[in-house]
Amino acid sequence: MGFFRKNKMKDERVINQQNKIYREVYTLIIIICVISVALKFYLYGFQSGSVYTEMAILFVSSVYYAFRSASLGIYSDEVEMHDRTSKLPMQKKNVITGLLFGIAMALIFGTRSAVLYGEDTGNSIYTFFMVFIVSLIIYIPFFVLVTLIGHTYMKNKSDKAVKKQLDDMDEDGGNDEKH
Repeated sequence: MGFFRKNKMKDERVINQQNKIYREVYTLIIIICVISVALKFYLYGFQSGSVYTEMAILFVSSVYYAFRSASLGIYSDEVEMHDRTSKLPMQKKNVITGLLFGIAMALIFGTRSAVLYGEDTGNSIYTFFMVFIVSLIIYIPFFVLVTLIGHTYMKNKSDKAVKKQLDDMDEDGGNDEKH
């Protein structure tokens, strides 16, 4: 009996337009957070205490999107569509991203150490290369492993969700009619 249940007919065009607006709002919020972080770093210096809120918003929204897309089986489809249209597969792009991020971190730490702790030109160059090489040894494997493990985990979780959806559809007889 559904006395209080309303049969809500929804227009697919309206739903798609609403989803487009939600995507735009999400993008706008992310852009505002990034601008806020950049402004706070510019105005107050590189103090992490002033950007905790923005970093939390960026991190939590990214993690939520990743896990939600994997649990719905969308991540596998996104990877498949990317691999069809791109010259580099998603897994290779993740490795390259990890490498570049590790190199960037090593350059930042090497330069910072050379400026702060180098006493003369020779000492600054020596300090830069020592910190740069040690940072490469630490950060490249870390970031490459994080991106590879994350991608593999998300892909496997997404594949399992797709398989479960297909199995559920087979059990229902392939239709959505109620008997």
